[in-house]
Amino acid sequence: MASLCRPLFPFRPTFYIINLFVMLSLRLLSFLLFMLLFLLNGSVTTAQVKDSVAVKDSVRSRGKAHLLIGATYNSGMNYYGRVDSLKSSGIYPFVGLSFHSGLYLNATFVFIHNSLQSQYAATLLEGGYNFKSKRGGWAGSLSATRYFYQDHTDLAQSAIREAAAASITHLNKIINITLGADVKSSDRIDIGGQAGLDHIIRIPDIFGKDVIVLDPCATMYAGTQHFTQTYYQKKNLLFIPVADEEVTKNSGAFNILAYEFSVPVVYAYKKMNLIFSPAYIVPQNILSVPGQPGLSERAANLLYITATVKFTL
Repeated sequence: MASLCRPLFPFRPTFYIINLFVMLSLRLLSFLLFMLLFLLNGSVTTAQVKDSVAVKDSVRSRGKAHLLIGATYNSGMNYYGRVDSLKSSGIYPFVGLSFHSGLYLNATFVFIHNSLQSQYAATLLEGGYNFKSKRGGWAGSLSATRYFYQDHTDLAQSAIREAAAASITHLNKIINITLGADVKSSDRIDIGGQAGLDHIIRIPDIFGKDVIVLDPCATMYAGTQHFTQTYYQKKNLLFIPVADEEVTKNSGAFNILAYEFSVPVVYAYKKMNLIFSPAYIVPQNILSVPGQPGLSERAANLLYITATVKFTL
């Protein structure tokens, strides 16, 4: 497997200037996206409604805005295949607003469960914009997310505070091709990318005015892993200089992080969506410190399931 073994940004004083610039740009993008939610008023005639656990299937909104409420169950919480030591599952109630222009705003509340406890872990606020070309050949999205994790949360992704992402999809009857990029902020900046292939299968009118959508897809994720270093520092685990140096060197390399294969199945009837998505993720380039298993990322091939019920009001 080919991967870049050198950090994306060499460790020199110039890095801190770049890091500060990207951090400020990320926060500015987040602010602008949230402001757009209130300032833009339906300049796009057709919007793509894309749920993060659903499929790329578009609809035309009859009203100017919709209230979205629902909940998701995740049998195996992971971050690019990285898991916490207790292999937690999760339930995520959510509420959101979706506008005809393609703008949306969501709030998600994360509750985790494992062998030791069940607890509230985080709140995620996301604002963004989904769009689709008039001829239907292209679709895409822009989003900004703010994370509010509890201090005692052991999830690998709990070091991340902010993220901004963009994706573009070429839609056709044979196979859809998606490319995406993201920037994540912890104490340092992580840059990521993804590439995916999927094929949508629609089965309408099963019991009347309903539809079943299947979307088998394969996705490759890549990026840096400074979030792991920040997580270790937050937990005061990098007290050995050699370990700190090893984690710093490896977390700055831009590598393939995981391959994921999934088959989301959506059943839609009137204002209700039921989404069932089995997935198999294969993590890559796991950070490890020789002789320090406690400082090595916990990851293994994982089969997990997400199930969502969503109402559009």
